This record gives sequence, structure tokens and C-alpha cells, in this order.
Amino acid sequence: MNQNWIQRSENTLKRLRRLIETPDQDRLDLVRVMRFAFGALGQSLAGWMQWINSPEIMSTFTRDELEEMAKTIAGMVEQFIEYDIKITEEGMRKGLAKQRAAREGIRFVI
Repeated sequence: MNQNWIQRSENTLKRLRRLIETPDQDRLDLVRVMRFAFGALGQSLAGWMQWINSPEIMSTFTRDELEEMAKTIAGMVEQFIEYDIKITEEGMRKGLAKQRAAREGIRFVI
């Protein structure tokens, strides 16, 4: 099981790298890259959750190993959430700008 997981994960990384390195990507290609990346992340997170929820597996790691994992994961999550906030704020501004433009374009006559 674990060897298959590693092999699938390595294949996923190769595919992700090929996707992102594809020259002359249009907007749809870039969205496709993000969809694939989030799918891969979801699979990885599901695997992590299986491990984290298994005392039998987690007890095999030393305190130092667990500390290193916790710090690394927390750091990655912190960066992701900070980026999520930034993009969400940008998306909200773009959405509000569209709403204002739509309202200004519609004039009611009584």
C-alpha cells in the first residue's frame, strides 16, 4: 500500500510539473493546472488524515520527528491561508467592481 502510494505520488508530481511547464498556456490551461494541483493536494491530505488519526502509525514517530512534521505542516498551511486571504480579497474587489459597473449600466426611468 505505502509503496503504491509513493509511486502514485511521484507520478502525480511528474504530471503536475509537466502541466505547469507547458509553454503558451491560456487561461483555461492555467485553471486546469490549479484543478489538478488541488485534486492532488486533496488526495495527499486524505492520506495525512489517515495517518494522523491512527495512533498505531503516529506512535512510531519520535517526538522530534513529530515536532518537525508539525512545524513544517503548520508553516505550509500558514502560507497557504495567507495567500488564500490575499486572493479572496482581490476576488471580492473584482466582484464588487463588477456589481458597481452593472448597477451603473442600468438606469431606471419613472
